[in-house]
Amino acid sequence: MKQTFRQWTLSLLAALALSACGGGSLQDRPSENGISPQASDMPRAKATAATAGASAAPKQGIVLDDIDKGSFCYSEPINFSADVSDLKSAYQSNNWLQTITSVYGRRWPSGKALATAQANDQYFKGFVDTSSFNKLAESLMVAIHEETHMWDLAAERTQWNNYSSSWIDEQTQFLKFNLYDSDGGFARKEILSLITDDASSETDEVYLKNAQQGEYHLQGVTAELNASLMGLPAAAAVGEFIDGIGASNSRDLALTNTSYLQLYLRVAKSKHNAYYNKLKSDPTLRKWVLVQFLRNAYHMKQSDRWAAKLGSAKVPRLIARVYAAENLAILEDFTGYTLPKTIDSACMGAAGAPVINSQPQNVVANVGQTVSFSVQASGSGLSYQWRKNGVNLGSNSSSASYIINAVQASDAGSYSVLVSNSLGSTSSNAASLTVNPGSEIRISITPASVTLSPGGSQQFSATVSGSSNTAVTWRVLDTGGGSISSSGRYTAPQTAGSYRIQASSVADASKTAQATVTVSAASTAPVINSQPQAVNAVAGSTASFSVQASGSGPLSYQWRRNGTALSGATGSSYTTPVLSLADHGAVYSVVVGNAAGSVTSAGATLSVSAAGGGTTVTGSLSGAGASATVPGGSPGYLRTTARGLFNAQLSGPAGSDFDLYLYRWNGSSWAVVAKSEGPASSEALSYTGAAGFYYFQIQSYAGGGAYSLTYSAPK
Repeated sequence: MKQTFRQWTLSLLAALALSACGGGSLQDRPSENGISPQASDMPRAKATAATAGASAAPKQGIVLDDIDKGSFCYSEPINFSADVSDLKSAYQSNNWLQTITSVYGRRWPSGKALATAQANDQYFKGFVDTSSFNKLAESLMVAIHEETHMWDLAAERTQWNNYSSSWIDEQTQFLKFNLYDSDGGFARKEILSLITDDASSETDEVYLKNAQQGEYHLQGVTAELNASLMGLPAAAAVGEFIDGIGASNSRDLALTNTSYLQLYLRVAKSKHNAYYNKLKSDPTLRKWVLVQFLRNAYHMKQSDRWAAKLGSAKVPRLIARVYAAENLAILEDFTGYTLPKTIDSACMGAAGAPVINSQPQNVVANVGQTVSFSVQASGSGLSYQWRKNGVNLGSNSSSASYIINAVQASDAGSYSVLVSNSLGSTSSNAASLTVNPGSEIRISITPASVTLSPGGSQQFSATVSGSSNTAVTWRVLDTGGGSISSSGRYTAPQTAGSYRIQASSVADASKTAQATVTVSAASTAPVINSQPQAVNAVAGSTASFSVQASGSGPLSYQWRRNGTALSGATGSSYTTPVLSLADHGAVYSVVVGNAAGSVTSAGATLSVSAAGGGTTVTGSLSGAGASATVPGGSPGYLRTTARGLFNAQLSGPAGSDFDLYLYRWNGSSWAVVAKSEGPASSEALSYTGAAGFYYFQIQSYAGGGAYSLTYSAPK
C-alpha cells in the first residue's frame, strides 16, 4: 500500500508539477475546450498567485548576510508540537483553507504564508483531500509541493530556462536568479550515468528517463528541489495525523532532488565546463545552492520524528549519496565554502578558497589619463597581487584595484591579479591596456553664433578631440552678458547687445573656443497661424502632425499626447512611431513658446483602424458583469505558429463601459497578456506575442447591448 501510494505521488508530481507548471512546449497545449488536459474538471480561469516580497531577513531563522561572514546556519521558526486539537475538532470540508493556514500559522509560518499567497489559485483545492482532517493532512505534501511550483514558476517571476525564482521561507525568496541556459544548459537526463544505486529508481523513471521530463534543463532541477523542500515540512507539520500512506516519499524526494542538483553540477563541470564556470560566477546562484543544501539537512532533522511515515527504506542510501565525498566536493567547489560532512548539521563551514566574481576589464586610454583595473572576489582573508605581463608589480598593487596615474605608452600590456587566502589561490583573466599616442586637443562650440530675445535661452554643445576626457567648463566672458550653466544652457540678459561665451577643455584649460550671442530688442509672444489637423491611419503605419506659428525667434515646440509631453518631439512637426490599435483616439497638441510667452494649439485626434480590415464579429452583452469570448464555439481559441502582432478594436453601445482582454495559454493556465480597460464603450489593444494559443474576452463593466470586434492575429 505504501509503495503504491509513493508511485502514485511521483506520477502526480511529474504530470502536474512540470507539465502543468512549466516548459511551455506544444505537448502542454490546451484541449479543444480550453482546459488543461491534466485538470479537465477545473474551470478555465487564470490561476493567480499573490506576489511575495523581496528578500528581507526575518527576525528568526534565515539571515543571508551571514553567508558572506562564513557563519550561516539554516533554520526557520518551527514549532511542530504546537497544539492544533481545536482546529481538528472544528474542521469542516468547507473551511479547509482556513484550517491549513491556521495549522501552519502555529507550527510552520512559511507554510501559512505560501498557502495565503496561493489562496486565490483555483487549482489548490484539486491537490487536497478535504473529506476529513486526517485526509487533508495526508494530502498537504503534494498540495504545498504543487503550490510552490505555482509560485516559483509564475510568469512574472520566471522565464523558462532563462531565470527562475524560489520560495524559501515566509520572508525570504530568491527572485529571478539567472540560469544562463543559452551559455550551455543541457538536459538533466545526462546525470543518469552518475547514478550507480537504485535509491531513487522510481523518481529516476519519471524525471530522468521519461522522454519529455528527461529533456528539462537546470530549470527542472531547481523547480523540483525547491518544491520538495516545501513539501517535506508541509507533511512533517501534520505528521501525527498522517495514517501511514500519505506523503510517504517526502523525505525521499527532498534527498533525491538534492542529489540531482549535485549530479547536474558534476556533469556541468566535467562535460560543459564553460557553462559550469558561468553558473559559478553568479554569487546569487552560489548562495541559492548553499541555502538549499543546508535547508535539506535542516528539514530532514526536523522530520525525523515521522521518518517511518514520511520516507521509505531507501532514505539511508539517499543520505549516503548526498553526503558522498564527490557530491560534497562539487558543492564546495561551486559555493566556495566547506560543508558539513553529515546530515546532522545545517551549518556551513569556514570560507573556502577564493572565487572571482567579476574579472578585470580591458582598458583603452590616452597618454596622461588615469586608468584602473579592478576585481571582485569572495572568500575570507583575501590578499591580492597584481601582475603585468605575468610579473608581479610593486607598490600599490596589493588591493582589489590597481590604479595608474598619468598613464604612459610604456604602461601598455597585459594585467592580471592573483587572489589568495590560507585555503588556496586563483588567478584572474588577463585584461589588456592599450595606450593611444598623445595628440593636440581641439575644441569647437555649436552653434557658433545665435540671436536671442532678452531673457531667451539657448543650449550650446562643445566637441573635444585629441583627448578621451571630453568634459568642458563654460563661462560668459562679458560682464552683464547673461549666464550659462555647467551643461551649456545659456540665458540671455535683458539688455540688447553682443556677448561672448567660452568653453575650456578640462583636460587642458589652455584649449578654448568661443561663440557669439546677439541679444535683440524685446520679443513678441508666439501666435499659432495653422492648427494641427486630425489624422486617419491604419495600424502598422505612422501619422504626422504639424503646426505653423509666428513670433520672435527662436520658437520652441513641445508636442504632447493626451496632455503628456513626448520626449524629443520639439520641432514644428511630429511623426508618431509605428501605430497600433491601442493608439486609436489619442489627441495630439503642441506648446509653442519663446522668451515672451507660450501658446497651446488645439488638439488633433488620431484615428487608427486595423490594417487589411481583419476579422469582424458581433454580439451583445446583457449588462454589467456579462462577458463573451472570441472566437466562440470549438475549439474556442486561436492557434498561432509564429511570433507576430495581435490587433483588436472593440465598439460597444453608447453609454456603456466595455473592456477588452487578450488571453494566452502559458502551459498551465490562461493568463491575460494584454488588456484595454478605458471608461468608454470602445477599446483597442495591440500585442506582439510568441506562437501559442490565444483568445479575446469582451466584458461589461457597466451597461449592455450590441458590440462589434474587429481583430487580426499572426498566422
